[in-house]
Amino acid sequence: MNIQHALFPTAVLSCILASTPVVSAQSATVDVQYVQPAKFTDFSIYGRGAQWSASYFATQISDDLRPALQRKVSGGRLTLRFTDIDLAGHYPSRGGSSARVVRGQIRPARMSFAFVLQDSSGRTLASGSTRIVDNSSTSSLANPRRSQALYYEKRMLERWLRSLKTS
Repeated sequence: MNIQHALFPTAVLSCILASTPVVSAQSATVDVQYVQPAKFTDFSIYGRGAQWSASYFATQISDDLRPALQRKVSGGRLTLRFTDIDLAGHYPSRGGSSARVVRGQIRPARMSFAFVLQDSSGRTLASGSTRIVDNSSTSSLANPRRSQALYYEKRMLERWLRSLKTS
């Protein structure tokens, strides 16, 4: 077999790959930070302490908000610096149970935080501080997804992000 014939397909493939533009979409990044989470109003997830709850909350919120942020600002970066969190529901004081109760009339989720939203080049599109409250949580009891961990908190942060005005 002629060596030129054997190398020809490899050379053609190399030329095609070299001339094809590489499109790499930067993925959005959500960074969750806290100011003294041990002093938050109600920040015990699954009856755990502030350190575990902070780690779990950051992972859940980042994973949940990333697609919404990517739709809003492709390759954007959102930094949330929480100064207080009051999770939806409450812990019953009877019997020492540590299960969060979110049935019937529940206490709405509340969050206070500072934020910075940047585009993929690092330019600030929005920043400030806010306090959000999910007053709809007491009327949304028919939704079966409400039993998911941090359902109300994720939903209210998604709504806040969608409504955030950018420059």
